[in-house]
Amino acid sequence: MKISLRKKKLATGRISLYLEYYNGYSIDENGKTIHDRAFEYLKLYLHGNPITANEKNENKQTLNLAENILTLKKAELIKGKFNIEDNQKGKTLLLDYYKKLQEERYESKGNYDNWEAAFKHLERFSKLNIAIKDIDEDFLKGFKKYLHKEARTNGETPLSQNTKYTYFNKLRAVLREAYAEGYLNIDVVKSVKGFSQGESKREYLTHSELQALSETKCKYSVFSRVSLVST
Repeated sequence: MKISLRKKKLATGRISLYLEYYNGYSIDENGKTIHDRAFEYLKLYLHGNPITANEKNENKQTLNLAENILTLKKAELIKGKFNIEDNQKGKTLLLDYYKKLQEERYESKGNYDNWEAAFKHLERFSKLNIAIKDIDEDFLKGFKKYLHKEARTNGETPLSQNTKYTYFNKLRAVLREAYAEGYLNIDVVKSVKGFSQGESKREYLTHSELQALSETKCKYSVFSRVSLVST
């Protein structure tokens, strides 16, 4: 069986997220291919055409939730429903498994470079290449602490908030996949909170700030008008 996350556009313009369970296909007596599919609707929805920052953020959070559900369903399929145990998988070394996923998830050079940079920090932190089965909550917390307090850039400066967020999420993604594929018996990721994403520098005034500026008295009115127009 294969489980996939699917999207369906609704008449309202929203996009419904659901899981597709594919059991393969058969050929009937007339030679027609019959696909065996089942669906599970998650009651999660995306904005069809997100415009505001809030809508885009809601889409991101909803999609992350759906992907987490997909990961859990895959793990349930592998370990729960079929009661499959593969001790050899757990002996796979973390850094080897990380590299495997890094190659599989190549999307762009920028994204690949982020994976590589995060790998180098993980390599420095772990020192000895640890087996996946030996990874626990303490290991994950330790790497988070390393990124926050010890890790440095090539210029020997502390990592920015967004860099810590990105690097830590790479390891979280690796461990989620390891759990889904049966390399880990426990989902250690869900018990360790990630870094919050840093705010981007704002180069504009909000509506309330513009309103306050327009109501501010200025000795030279022409400066006030120019200030509002340039803003």
